[in-house]
Amino acid sequence: MLEAVGLQPSEWRTYHVLMRLPTATAEELAERLGVGAAQISAALSALHRRGAVSRTPDDPRRWRAVPPDLAFGPELRRRQRDLTVVEEAVDRLSAEYRNQLALRGAGDLIEVVFGEAIAPRVQELQRKAGEEVCAIVKTPTFSLEARENQAERDGLAAGIAFRTIYPREVLGLPGDPFELAESVRMGEQARVVAETPLKLIMVDRSVAVVPVLPAESTEPSALLVYPSGLLDALVALFETMWATATPLLAASRHEVREAGGDAPSPQDLHLLSLLLAGLTDQAIAAQLGLSMRTVQRRVHGLIELAGVRTRLQLIWRAAHRDWL
Repeated sequence: MLEAVGLQPSEWRTYHVLMRLPTATAEELAERLGVGAAQISAALSALHRRGAVSRTPDDPRRWRAVPPDLAFGPELRRRQRDLTVVEEAVDRLSAEYRNQLALRGAGDLIEVVFGEAIAPRVQELQRKAGEEVCAIVKTPTFSLEARENQAERDGLAAGIAFRTIYPREVLGLPGDPFELAESVRMGEQARVVAETPLKLIMVDRSVAVVPVLPAESTEPSALLVYPSGLLDALVALFETMWATATPLLAASRHEVREAGGDAPSPQDLHLLSLLLAGLTDQAIAAQLGLSMRTVQRRVHGLIELAGVRTRLQLIWRAAHRDWL
């Protein structure tokens, strides 16, 4: 999380302490953190260069924290633009690769699967997973319904890691057709991005399944990509998207406890993850089966619990209290 905005641990600790104080000198911060003043001065200099702290006008020895949305928002947006560039590069690479399938030797690197054979092959690959299965979802998905994916249930029970990136739109679909909440409760690690550039299932980083023709075509087809430069690019794309995606949490179906004490309830953590994913209050209400008024009341309760004033500050505080 801290690396996502480019902070070193010492810089984060310095900023975190300073944001709780009106102002402070390097010596005062060093005393609070129990480290040397030279280390704090170096951290303050780094924070100052990135615009996260500023000197007070009446006493240049004293520092104050710049609001987190102003301090780190530009860096987050820059990294999102970098991710877009990577996605576009992979799209171009995939298109070029498909155009070369007729070349001699291409069969050593790829295999083409057609129509009704796609879903059983995906299931077979998942069952053979030794460590993890990674997926990027894009609607319409592979010809395999969530409820039919017994291989994932069996894999999770056997300790195989399943990491899936979903587009935000699936959280607003009525009836939870992807069974996101249930999958997360079973152990799937799910994260959400605004949009996904392609569909992908990747097993142990040794083989990936990428559709060529869409599921709604007369005869859909998919590529099985084996170790190659293209597979390396797909691995890089997935990991880049995963690093910047929003974690999706899920509470027990029967969990209705309100936030209390020092941490939110499981259901409020689920709500918070949906809020961080960019859903509106109306979409969150539909996803959780709550009324709009209940959603707004729960958000207000989380704001009070975090000791902040706005939703943006709530998300920042939640991330650094390890709620997410």
